[in-house]
Amino acid sequence: MKATPRFPASYVNTGVERALAALAAAPSEQTLSALLDAATKGGLVLDITGSSAETGTHVRTVASTDGKQVLPLFTSMKELQRAVAETAEEGMQVQATIVPSRQALELIRTDDDFVAVQFNPGPDALVVARAHVEAAL
Repeated sequence: MKATPRFPASYVNTGVERALAALAAAPSEQTLSALLDAATKGGLVLDITGSSAETGTHVRTVASTDGKQVLPLFTSMKELQRAVAETAEEGMQVQATIVPSRQALELIRTDDDFVAVQFNPGPDALVVARAHVEAAL
């Protein structure tokens, strides 16, 4: 059995960050495909803020404009902290875990209500429809 990689808190998925920038600069099926390929490598950060021993670990989600569930994925702890800072209540402690990227993407299959993933929620966020994510897996 292959061991799950461990990622330091300073980890940054630079491959996904480069692919996000390329897609933003020149949106196309080719740059979307390159993003999804990059997103299956390395690690991604999940927001588990609010998890506790009593409630267990849960991944925070966001709602689309029509109320559908979107799975937020971050390329680094810095990106998560930036996004949470915009919406956090005062004194809220940001909690996160970094998991292998493929494992993070596969979370979209855990709930039929997920319609998309959102990379680096915030001003530079990019939303990718569930069908594209599942095709990449």
